[in-house]
Amino acid sequence: MYDWGYTGRFGDEINWGNGIILVPWLLYETYGDTQTMRRYCTQMQAFLTYIRTQKAGTGADAYIVNAALADWIASENTSGRITGTWGYHQIADRMARMAALIGRTADAAEYRNLAANIKDAFNDAFYNQALGRYTAEGASGATQAAQALALDEGLVPEGERGRVLDALVELVHAHRPFGGGSHFSGGTIGLAAIVRALHAGGRDDVLWDVLQEDSRPSYGYFMASTTANPGALTTVPEQWDMGNSKNHMILLQIEEWFHSGLVGIRQAPGKAGYRELVIAPRPVGDLTHAQGSYRTPYGVVSARWTRKNGRFRLDVELPPNTKAEIRMPTGDPTPHVVGSGRHTFTSDIRNTERTRA
Repeated sequence: MYDWGYTGRFGDEINWGNGIILVPWLLYETYGDTQTMRRYCTQMQAFLTYIRTQKAGTGADAYIVNAALADWIASENTSGRITGTWGYHQIADRMARMAALIGRTADAAEYRNLAANIKDAFNDAFYNQALGRYTAEGASGATQAAQALALDEGLVPEGERGRVLDALVELVHAHRPFGGGSHFSGGTIGLAAIVRALHAGGRDDVLWDVLQEDSRPSYGYFMASTTANPGALTTVPEQWDMGNSKNHMILLQIEEWFHSGLVGIRQAPGKAGYRELVIAPRPVGDLTHAQGSYRTPYGVVSARWTRKNGRFRLDVELPPNTKAEIRMPTGDPTPHVVGSGRHTFTSDIRNTERTRA
């Protein structure tokens, strides 16, 4: 048996061991690096083969994997069959993409077929079309993580994404275990997908609403606890109730949205290495300004926006040898395409203008 860092029942947990596949893919997305995936191709294939032969089920469950840790430290339980099968699709899909990148055509075709079979099995086992929700235990088993994982990984059947997104929003609004308003319930596996799925679905307003809450489980609860007991917490804990480690990044996925959502800096879809960017800020609530930067392989890209008296101003600086689509929050789907340098955009509900510094 392979030992991927844990022992006993958690010794071969798919969503921890999959780092052998996901790290090379992340290095490609971030830096355009294909050398790491070439170097470790044999080990990557060995892990996927182990999951296929030792962890996937048989018969009707031939493409279903049950993950022992499920959605670790979540405030509501998502079936390990959902998180495990989602993880199985994730590694099969990324292996197909990497095999294509390094010229292993036959492997790419094999892994694409495997990913397609896992997707079908995932929907057959977990999607309740009558409810428009993913669940492994009947209606009561539908969780935020289950909906978000399917949305984020592209597993939702054609024409059903709107219903599943609506279900996710409803479940966020309904999760109030300790009072207050809307709350996240996801953990290690589900939280990042919840944040990304809401943003991708244009529901940044829901993310903003969740950030206003101080009752557990919430980031506000961490802050309120520190205010009540100064010095008690100076880092982010592992769990929503501040249990286990007091210095962990498991619950910090909201920071991804601060950069890619609020400020709007992100890589163009389907690209690698951050040479092609999208700057698309999402002003929410009563927020009047935001700014941020990200160091790409080409240099630092920065964005800053303000809104006042019905006017929106966006200042962008792009490093050399890059370009970006600028999407203003005016409802106009037509982007402005600009190259390196400093750019300023202003808009209201009537028009959008650009000047170059």
